[in-house]
Amino acid sequence: GRVFNNTFSVIGRNIGLYVGLAALFSGLPALVAQLWTESRVDVMLQTDPGAAADPEAMLRNSWVSVVAGLVSFICALLLQSALVRATVEDLNGKSPSFGDCITIAIRYLLPTLGIGILVGLGAGLAALALLVPGIILWLGWSVAVPVLIQERLGVFGSMSRSRVLTKGSRWALFGLFVILFLMARGIQSVA
Repeated sequence: GRVFNNTFSVIGRNIGLYVGLAALFSGLPALVAQLWTESRVDVMLQTDPGAAADPEAMLRNSWVSVVAGLVSFICALLLQSALVRATVEDLNGKSPSFGDCITIAIRYLLPTLGIGILVGLGAGLAALALLVPGIILWLGWSVAVPVLIQERLGVFGSMSRSRVLTKGSRWALFGLFVILFLMARGIQSVA
């Protein structure tokens, strides 16, 4: 209850900043991708239906998917870093600024990318062995990016500190993530 109370209090005090950051790092890339995809579909529909299939088109489309996925991953990491900075500033009694949040997000992009890749690979490989070890690793590393932004310990130091900070609270974190996942799915189905 305390976590949700603090979360909604911080969001309520900074709703314009949070919406602006989400629009910049999530909404704008999604809009550009949607417009680009629609233009590609229009071009594909204008081709002759009786023409021979182009085997290189499939290869081009797969590279486009890889690049789009990478851009989406990077934008999600930038958004996470910016939101962490805004939240930390607010909880410390300061007024977070849009420029500061973006500056911190860009400054820590490479370490955040390293954490994202390592957490994804580590938890993914552990989940391939058994699902539970993957979830345990992911929960242990779940606060690595906030640790990086706040304590500036580097990639491996932040991951290590994250495991220490989450020790003894992983069941609570798991419950919190399940609740957030269900809320997101509910909002998504309504929208």
